[in-house]
Amino acid sequence: MHRWLHDSEKPVYTIHVAAELIGCHPRTLRIYEEEGLINPKRTPKNYRLYSQNDLALVRKIANLIDEMNLTLSGVKALFTVAESFNIEIDKMFDELLP
Repeated sequence: MHRWLHDSEKPVYTIHVAAELIGCHPRTLRIYEEEGLINPKRTPKNYRLYSQNDLALVRKIANLIDEMNLTLSGVKALFTVAESFNIEIDKMFDELLP
């Protein structure tokens, strides 16, 4: 078995495949990137590639927006607070989301 099949950090999904797996529009992923919420890797030809970890983060951001009624600005503020206080984003999500 190849290691990359289980490597959640390996960027393997194009933007269209990632959007389909998440159930959103590719534009949503571009907006999240423009807002600094996600940072997909880039190929030498500048195509975005997403990892399993990226997809999990996008799902959590979408849950904050849908379940907590946050705006993108609100999500960005949470990220800023987490960074300022050295709080792991995953721990913060676990506390906020059911």
